[in-house]
Amino acid sequence: MPLSLAMHMKVKGRTYSYTVTKVEEGGYVAKYIELPQVHTEGETLAEVRRNMRDALTLAVNYLKERAKREKGRVMEITIG
Repeated sequence: MPLSLAMHMKVKGRTYSYTVTKVEEGGYVAKYIELPQVHTEGETLAEVRRNMRDALTLAVNYLKERAKREKGRVMEITIG
């Protein structure tokens, strides 16, 4: 039975939640609950955490740049 964990990462004052599942082949896979298209893997939980931070940074930067290219105005909101 795979091990599943719920973890959190705080980036620029915003906390993102992600799930981590231990896979039979070895290592872990993880995905953000708020952004399920952002996912990664790693051999250890520490590696998964580093990879998740990198993946989130890339995704957020991509989404901001895409919004600018579409001539949209990038707005921010703080929750909680």
